[in-house]
Amino acid sequence: MSLSSFVFGNPLKSEAIVDARFSKTKALAVFSSDVLSSISYATEEILLVLGIALTHSFALPISGAIVVLILLVSVSYWQTIEAYPGGGGAFTVVHENLGEFCGLVAASALLVDYTLTVAVSLAVGARALASMLPTLGASPLLFCMVSLSLITFANLRGVKEFSRFFVVPTYCFVGLAFLMIIVGLGGAHSSASRAGSMMPSNAGDELSGLLVAMMLVKAFAYGSSVLTGIEAIANGVTAFRKPQYRNAQATLVVMACALALLFPGLTFVACKYGIFFSADETVISQIARRLFGSGIIYYLIQLATICVLLIAANSAFAGFPRLASVLAKKRYIPTSFANLGDRLAYSNGILMLALVSSLLVVKFRADSFALITLYSIGVFISLILSQSGMVVHWLRVRGKNWHIKVAVNAIGATATMVTLLVIVESNFLDGAWIILCMIPVLFFIFRKISARYGVVNLELDLKKGGLGKLLHSSKEASPRVVVPISRMHKGTLAALRFALSLSRDVVAVTVNIDQREVDRLKLTWRSMNFQIPLVILKSPYRSVVNPFLDFLEEQDEQGQESGKAIVVMPSFVPGKMWQNILHNQTAAIFKTALLYRKRESEQTRIIVEIPYQMRF
Repeated sequence: MSLSSFVFGNPLKSEAIVDARFSKTKALAVFSSDVLSSISYATEEILLVLGIALTHSFALPISGAIVVLILLVSVSYWQTIEAYPGGGGAFTVVHENLGEFCGLVAASALLVDYTLTVAVSLAVGARALASMLPTLGASPLLFCMVSLSLITFANLRGVKEFSRFFVVPTYCFVGLAFLMIIVGLGGAHSSASRAGSMMPSNAGDELSGLLVAMMLVKAFAYGSSVLTGIEAIANGVTAFRKPQYRNAQATLVVMACALALLFPGLTFVACKYGIFFSADETVISQIARRLFGSGIIYYLIQLATICVLLIAANSAFAGFPRLASVLAKKRYIPTSFANLGDRLAYSNGILMLALVSSLLVVKFRADSFALITLYSIGVFISLILSQSGMVVHWLRVRGKNWHIKVAVNAIGATATMVTLLVIVESNFLDGAWIILCMIPVLFFIFRKISARYGVVNLELDLKKGGLGKLLHSSKEASPRVVVPISRMHKGTLAALRFALSLSRDVVAVTVNIDQREVDRLKLTWRSMNFQIPLVILKSPYRSVVNPFLDFLEEQDEQGQESGKAIVVMPSFVPGKMWQNILHNQTAAIFKTALLYRKRESEQTRIIVEIPYQMRF
């Protein structure tokens, strides 16, 4: 058994792909973990911006405004599900209705959003752990990297029915969040709350009106991170049981209602109990500790929060590789991203997401607040483009009540556009500019890769020059064959034997960089009575490749009637892959130099490698 099979399991046959179908109960847990987990930090972001002076006056109105945005976007996606029952991912909707340019912008934004989902979820999870167990949370970076390694391993292994593990933690988190709200609404104000309420009612008046307005706008921008992941159900309609789009719409309604209740509910409880932002403890932890003390319920809440954040991070490992696969099939990124691995998972996409996410976590030292400033931009760009694409879709297909549908999607696109402008304006200097630069860079890379594939396809097209012309038999003279060698061994003999089967005009060439080795080769050559001439090239600067390439060009000029000389290279393959590091890989170096040397003519040089397979 190979190491890969031992670690990741035996390869699976293509027939083993199971087109899983989720019930509404399981689908809610699978697709809503990302958006529901955001309530664990969205309220905290609002309190962080508002501070003590403004929290109790403006936290609830801001959360209410965000709830309106949640409902608008949810209604818009409800229509997207109806229009695209085969899965209305932003890239599909935008590419089909707004064209390639906007489609690639949406794809760039989504890839950035998936990457930040992993980084933010892990960083917030580390902060939740530090709130529960300060001694274990001293190194958030360690927690993030260990968690990321385990999630990556699980996805590379392609664990069957891995989604079943999403259900219990997600529903526990939702249930415990509702429990905190119910208990918080029914409980009396704490002393801390009364102390907070005793603050002068004009505490915010000491701040200038412009400064207050800027803080409110920024708090709205930070709190809008609660919408990240709201598009997941519309993207995964095909994963539902039949009737698919009806079940997906019902699940979207339940998710939107839960989010619209939990987010302002927790914000209200935080304000009621005088809870403010703390660098040492999350708002969820403070609420739970205030309501239930430090008993078992508190620890259950914290564990459920950590679990749902890890599940949210894992959800990106489903979306990112699949989107990368779609882009690869359309030749916008390397085609290797379209390949399923041994375990029927998009391994290259999984590894790329893990690599980029880990770089983000390390770069920002697992600082959740620094990462969240980057978070919402990508998702809102994709939301705007997706809703705008739906407006074009309804205008094109019309149908029943199309006027209402156009209006709903247009309102959704406008609302998300305004929100994006608010986010960019308030977060630009805090890091939003990074995302605004990254998306055009990805777009440029996609276009360059696509153009390159176009050139390759044109160059390889059989219609260019005519198939009959390409198959025309050659009546040229027997070609000259050149065999580069360094010393005599079984692989060298095999190469010489093959060269003689191609032509009688064969010459062996060695480069003199070690006189003793050359003398030994000459002695062996004479003793074996070879009829093939041996040419020894001088190399005053100890280069092996350049003298050989110069020799080949001389041979081409001397024998133009027979075409370019054929190169037959001997090599040997060690019994184990790791043993390659013990050898100098001269054959590979020669082949690379020959392949990428600038061509002086249209004629192609034929290169043949004769490997000798070692047993040990």
